[in-house]
Amino acid sequence: MEPIHFKQSLFTLHFLDDDLEEEYRIKAFPNSLKSFKVVFLFLLALDVYIIVVEFFRMEDPFYAVFTRSLMLIFYSAVILISNFLGKVGPKYHQSFVFLALLAMYLIVLTQDIYGDMYYLFFSNVAFTLIYIVFTVSGLRFTNAILLALIYLAIYIFYSFWWYPNTYHAGQLPNVMINWVIAAMAGYILEKSSRKAFANGHLLRQKNIEAESYNTLKNKLLSVVSHDVQSPLNSINSVLSMFKEKAISQADSTKLLHKIHEQVAGTIGYVQKILFWTKNQMNGFQINKQTINLHAEISKCIKGFESLAEEKNIRIDNHVEHNNEIFADPEIFDIVLRNLLGNAIKFSPEHTAVEISFHSNEQWDELAIRDHGVGIEQDRLEKIFAFNHAHTDGTKLERGAGIGLSLCSEFMTKLEGGLSVESQVGEGSTFYLKFKKSI
Repeated sequence: MEPIHFKQSLFTLHFLDDDLEEEYRIKAFPNSLKSFKVVFLFLLALDVYIIVVEFFRMEDPFYAVFTRSLMLIFYSAVILISNFLGKVGPKYHQSFVFLALLAMYLIVLTQDIYGDMYYLFFSNVAFTLIYIVFTVSGLRFTNAILLALIYLAIYIFYSFWWYPNTYHAGQLPNVMINWVIAAMAGYILEKSSRKAFANGHLLRQKNIEAESYNTLKNKLLSVVSHDVQSPLNSINSVLSMFKEKAISQADSTKLLHKIHEQVAGTIGYVQKILFWTKNQMNGFQINKQTINLHAEISKCIKGFESLAEEKNIRIDNHVEHNNEIFADPEIFDIVLRNLLGNAIKFSPEHTAVEISFHSNEQWDELAIRDHGVGIEQDRLEKIFAFNHAHTDGTKLERGAGIGLSLCSEFMTKLEGGLSVESQVGEGSTFYLKFKKSI
């Protein structure tokens, strides 16, 4: 699993992956909204306290109380709007926080201009407020530093040119120190927050990957046990016939030859499964190469000859000798064995399974058709779902109920597809679609 990377500079801090950045923004939104409300509720409560104090302290408190009351209205409006935006989502949150803080600063500045109230001293705290409170709770570092630069520029312009004041000018060193410390703190806090999020994201991905491997393991074990069970049952039947001396010497020689082929095919199949599973422990790996279809299908048919003969089913390989596909050989073998085994399983005696091939400019398509019982419409809609209810074959052969789900997953990994057409009582045709080699 690849590590998560940041894009970071003096003015930017965000994830290189845009989807991860969006996920972080959504994840941080509830805490950001909560912090935003808490801060403005605190300012509102502080304003109420100051109004009460100034009302009893000042001889003529009208202007101070009036301006503070306007600030109360502003804080209340900000909190109400934030409640509304909380229902909308994080889309406008960054812009709203930015504008609300800028508006608050300008209002305080206006109060100072027209009232000589020296409230601008309190606005110095806003630098720390912006970085420490809002940055760590979701306000992007880029937005925070931009807002702080605007604050600083307005402060310098106001203190030295627009409304010269020795008190304000004397505050400039404190403002600069506060700005630098708050910027550093904000950067460190947001980076720590993003690292914690990134670590949590990687942990979730690893858990999902582990769960995926566990599911894959269970599927493979079920499919392997199902596919190995059929040839073992055939071998057991033949051995019972030998034990009871129910076959002639000539037939026994012929059967021994078939058993040998069947056992060799089953061993090869299990070895491929084990080898493929071992490779997947380091991630799902696809090893595509050109496959001669006729040869691979013929090998697979040999492994099912005994099972097909028990039901007098003929397997017709209509694929030409020069037909090829571009796929992973191990995956193709697993899928083909599963589909061919199902075709025999659900075919009545004295019928045929037909395998054909079609091709166009973009796709190669392999069709496996049986003349069996068919599939009901309600089952057809969820036939590729994991662990759907299994159906017994025409001779009560048992199934694991997940083979088609695994086949569908494998074909998706191959950038292909698996589909089916079926009519009850007439049979089914499964289509394997393979992307052509570029």
